[in-house]
Amino acid sequence: MECAGRPMPSGCLSALLVMFSFVVGYPADGGAQSPDPTVERQVLQDVNRTLQEEIKLAAKPQIYLLIDVAQGMTVLKARGVEVHRLTILSWQASDDRPLVGLFKLTARPPVDRPKTKPGEDATEHPIELSDMPAEYALSLTPAATLFVAPPIQEHPWLRVRSLLREWWVRVTGSTGVESKSSPRWLRLSLSVDQARSLAWSVTDNMTILIGQSTPP
Repeated sequence: MECAGRPMPSGCLSALLVMFSFVVGYPADGGAQSPDPTVERQVLQDVNRTLQEEIKLAAKPQIYLLIDVAQGMTVLKARGVEVHRLTILSWQASDDRPLVGLFKLTARPPVDRPKTKPGEDATEHPIELSDMPAEYALSLTPAATLFVAPPIQEHPWLRVRSLLREWWVRVTGSTGVESKSSPRWLRLSLSVDQARSLAWSVTDNMTILIGQSTPP
């Protein structure tokens, strides 16, 4: 959206409302180029729900995370304004469908920084981006897990460790939150630097909106 940098967030909120109006009016069976109207209709419903949720989020003074695997992006936003964008290289999910909906992050990933030596002042060594992990799992509520790791071509060991972590969660159902059903999960492949940047950006109890944000 071309609303980043405006002093007032109203422009971004208006843009979201305009986009939502466009999507609502888009005919579900009007895509002559679409081979499957049922699939197209489902996609448009997902877009509608995502835009409705983002309109609510953009109206509040909070920073939230939008994950749109269809567009291959993870975007940190505030009042609908894009603050930081990360590129999703690939993704996989339970049931071969990405998670869709509004989630809360239960805890941010731990910082992987060296311990302070005796007599050293910890404030002399502030946390840097390189201290953040590039492979981790984020527990969400409602019960789900978001796995983040670089592609195997970039960092084989971190990718293998992520797959082992994912296997353990899927086998044990240990998502960190209570659930009576099979654990849902979404795995995102980000470059090492961008995975660390995401770990740096998220906060405890951050709202995460997962869904397609633009029509096909």
